[in-house]
Amino acid sequence: MAENITFVERERPGQQASQQSEPAPSTKSTTKKPPRKLEMRLPNNGQSPTNVTFSAPFLDNTLSKLLALQNRMLTVSNDIAASADVDEHTKQEQFAQSAELSRIIALICSEKARQGA
Repeated sequence: MAENITFVERERPGQQASQQSEPAPSTKSTTKKPPRKLEMRLPNNGQSPTNVTFSAPFLDNTLSKLLALQNRMLTVSNDIAASADVDEHTKQEQFAQSAELSRIIALICSEKARQGA
């Protein structure tokens, strides 16, 4: 038996306002898609506590958010690197954080491949 933790995607308040102000092109696109279940399954029958599995939508959602964050971080890194009045330690820390985020993204990609998602 495994314990399931389910997260449900919800629209952000800002997205709702922008969608309401746009004219609806057709009735098909105005129907809301049901929210995806973002599940994390934890074993509770004595199996290894590291044997956690994630649903494909959970991994997709997490990966898309981390890729967006990585793009923002790379933009900031370029700005910091181009700036002459930023000390070297700050630049190195920013690059180290970007590298760590890349490793986390690689772990998520390997988990997606492992699950065949």
